[in-house]
Amino acid sequence: MRVLVTSPPGAGHLFPTVPLAWALRAAGHEVLVGTAAEGLTGAADAGLPAVDVAPGAPIGAAFGAGSGSPAELADRMRRRGQAIAAAGSRADPLLLELFGRVSDLMADGTVALARWWRPDLVVHSRLHPAGLLAARAVRVPAVEHGFNLVREEQLAARFLPYLAAAATRNGVPLELPERVVLHLAPAELMVGDGDGWPMRYLPYNAGGTLPDWLRQPATRPRVLITLGTVVPALAGLAGLRHTIDAAGHTDADFVLAVGAAADPTVLGPLPRNVRPAGWLPLRQALAGCTAVVHHGGSGTMMTALGAGVPQLVLPHGADQFGNADLVVRHRLGMHCDPAGVTSRTLAELLSGGPATDGVSAAATLMAALPPPAEIAARLATVGTLAEVL
Repeated sequence: MRVLVTSPPGAGHLFPTVPLAWALRAAGHEVLVGTAAEGLTGAADAGLPAVDVAPGAPIGAAFGAGSGSPAELADRMRRRGQAIAAAGSRADPLLLELFGRVSDLMADGTVALARWWRPDLVVHSRLHPAGLLAARAVRVPAVEHGFNLVREEQLAARFLPYLAAAATRNGVPLELPERVVLHLAPAELMVGDGDGWPMRYLPYNAGGTLPDWLRQPATRPRVLITLGTVVPALAGLAGLRHTIDAAGHTDADFVLAVGAAADPTVLGPLPRNVRPAGWLPLRQALAGCTAVVHHGGSGTMMTALGAGVPQLVLPHGADQFGNADLVVRHRLGMHCDPAGVTSRTLAELLSGGPATDGVSAAATLMAALPPPAEIAARLATVGTLAEVL
């Protein structure tokens, strides 16, 4: 069976699909990734063959990357994120327009790739409707791959108007293909409506080397601090200033895990109990941690959920405000404005109180879901059926 995996360039959309792509390849199927920009490097680093479906396209402009001071960029991110959260489980029109625009830039190349590759299935990230168009173009099922705790029955249909121009350009009927939806969490933790196949969230955060000191037993609580990849690149590390100050007054050790796009020296001298560590493979880094402080990105939230680690979410934009609300709703942790973190906030996170008493149960529910290998076997029957039809 041949499988085409399609995704927007962002790591938060590509990375969740990697474990299923690996499972499909391990089962003997052929997998090809169609993406663009930084997604190409992400796919290659994961050992997956990839094709640039939008060479030279203004992807950054479509995502709204523009000029301005870090404070202006942070304010823009915040306003967008709050609008997305206010829409609840139903995707805000702003989100549909944004990813519809990105899909339009990538649609022609994705359809052309599908017509050349002739896949039996097209797996697409939940917010990447270009995959729907590619699947319909070659008359095979599409697999909507989730990445967080949100489901929406009508999401694919709501994306159709944003595909109209691309459908006309490529001679593809503006209609949905046969579909399978994958939810990456147990039903008890999902919000919104719609049926789907549950699949265990297995974190993929790219490779990295674990330092020796991180593998040593902790003598007191150890807390990981991260802002993911997008926030530091767009708004810097200013959102951590209050967290770092509060950490210096907290009886715990803190690990500051930020990638190459962020320079921790902008935070000034760090307290003695805050240790910069660079990029770390998140799931393994969390193995020895008591808690994690992060921006609320879906990948970090889901990784912490599966690891059974309490979370303090400091939302900056995108889906982070909505994720922060879900962390609180399911008693997985707390959320706070980045400027409102104090030593009392951190003490409450580490107290093991009511705010985090759902952590263990949620991790148990996640571990009980079928892994990607089982889902790959089920999808093989879907692809075989498509060949027959």
